[in-house]
Amino acid sequence: MKYLLIISLLFSTAKAQLITKNDLLVAGLQFIAGGADGVNQALTHHHWMQGKSQFWDADISWQNKYKDFPNGDYRPAFFGSKSFLVSFTDGYHLTRFVDRTATLATIAVSTSELKNWKIVLKKLIISAVANRTAFYLTYNNLHK
Repeated sequence: MKYLLIISLLFSTAKAQLITKNDLLVAGLQFIAGGADGVNQALTHHHWMQGKSQFWDADISWQNKYKDFPNGDYRPAFFGSKSFLVSFTDGYHLTRFVDRTATLATIAVSTSELKNWKIVLKKLIISAVANRTAFYLTYNNLHK
């Protein structure tokens, strides 16, 4: 609820250009990052999707990077599956990849507007609110 209050305060002011297109992009990217983090934590700590899909089941999905792990074939399942493409082998690694990629994209798009401390503070608040709101929505609703 406190996040919704902060968001409404940011959007309710009459001051022109308080929220820019860049701010909305930052909020969207951080919402994606927070959502991915929430899914990741639900997978890891609450065993969400356990037994429903090998890709999302954190107890066994790590085996997806190997050709045929149960039968002792530890070769990569596909080129890069044990290294730089591990993000595409299971839900745990995919959600970490999405979280980090969205956060890095946020930093990249934010640097164009970092002219003074007030803009930096605004970007930090927008990022934190969007990220934690999405985390709360995913984490608290997925593992129930």
